[in-house]
Amino acid sequence: MELSERIALARKQAGLTQEQLGEALGVSRQAVSKWEAGQSNPDVAYVAEMCRLFGVSSDWLLLGEEQARERAPLECPGCKSVVTGLDKFCPNCGRSLQGAEEERYTLLMRQGDHYLAGQDLQDLSSLDFLTWEPPMKYKMSVFQAEEAAKQAPFIVGKELNRSQVTQALERVNYSEQFGVYHSREGEDPIQLARLRPLDSESFRRVREPLSFGMVVAAVMLAVVAAVLLLSFL
Repeated sequence: MELSERIALARKQAGLTQEQLGEALGVSRQAVSKWEAGQSNPDVAYVAEMCRLFGVSSDWLLLGEEQARERAPLECPGCKSVVTGLDKFCPNCGRSLQGAEEERYTLLMRQGDHYLAGQDLQDLSSLDFLTWEPPMKYKMSVFQAEEAAKQAPFIVGKELNRSQVTQALERVNYSEQFGVYHSREGEDPIQLARLRPLDSESFRRVREPLSFGMVVAAVMLAVVAAVLLLSFL
């Protein structure tokens, strides 16, 4: 496979058109077309930028080494949709594709009191970012939720960020029936149920401390109340 063919192959697998690649590199579509037709070769600076966009090594792009097989398309680590080297966020789920990945969590409905679990499921059903497995109907009745809870353990949500876990746990009165696990621990509900869940209290919202002004105001109110109380004695 020649350099021209590898450029075309990597571009297609990255989901880019010749025009999009040209815009990313600051060259015309015609220039990209000539590279892929073998009529000219790109400068080293363009090769380096293409390696970044395509997610391939320079050894492979220039020499055909290191990778004898064709690369799979780039995928979003969250929803697994095909993305390109130009995407800063996944066009499907909105997940950031840059820098250090935020820790993701799985929320598991654990076996417990079915009635309470059913009510909790009904409360949780309004959160549209949850991915019920097995699939559930949102806005379910209490009876439907109770019946669904009998299938526990099952996954209520996966690939959740910390804020989403917090929102979910705040919807239930008995959060100990729901286990929070790192997404990297897998997606098998039976196996997850055997693991020790994360401390759900660590996902609670921390109340902001009173400001100095609020403390002063509270003290003044207390003094006024004391004075009024003494005046009636």
